[in-house]
Amino acid sequence: MRALIFLLCFASLFASANDWSLELENDGIVVHVRPVEGSKYQEFRSSITVDAGIPEIVALLKDNSACSKWLLQCEHSELLKQVSPSERYFYQISDLPFPVKSRDAIFHASTTFESDKAVIVSMVAVPDYSPATKLVRIQQATSKFRLEILPNNKTRIVWQQHVDPAGAIPSWLVNSMMTDMPYKSLQSIRELVNEPPYKNAKFVMGENGNPIDVVTNLTD
Repeated sequence: MRALIFLLCFASLFASANDWSLELENDGIVVHVRPVEGSKYQEFRSSITVDAGIPEIVALLKDNSACSKWLLQCEHSELLKQVSPSERYFYQISDLPFPVKSRDAIFHASTTFESDKAVIVSMVAVPDYSPATKLVRIQQATSKFRLEILPNNKTRIVWQQHVDPAGAIPSWLVNSMMTDMPYKSLQSIRELVNEPPYKNAKFVMGENGNPIDVVTNLTD
């Protein structure tokens, strides 16, 4: 009996940890969403395969000036501090649908080069890194891009994100964006990574022979 109870509990935990529901599958893009314990806002996980290498995608994700070109609802983004080639702090403003006020956020971003075959770009909100503004400051947000190299210079992008936008925003409004936002953003990434200055970006290799950064055509 105890063994049966244990198995049932384990199965329940496993199911809750993988409680993703398919919301969209179109144009080579797949979007799943799931509830997050303790939050009224959903989390999304999206994926796409692009005709570009990992360096091109990392170069785009690190370019704060390009945020408004690919990230849906990004109005402005700027670098606050470059700690190292793989660590930075940046500021971002999101223009949300009327009548919701714009939000701002400060993120700590880190790039982990697992090898030349996989890279993870993680971003976590750090709201107290700089003084508050007149905008509503996002307090909780996590975003992770896993980039996996595929044959023929293709890369699979898996993007997982959960954001609590703070303030009195109806959950239905935020959750309604959990499909459109990753879908349109990934479409834009697919186009931009094949344009200058990201096209043909290259890894910068460290003394141990592993990647530590990327360089674009503008900085070659």
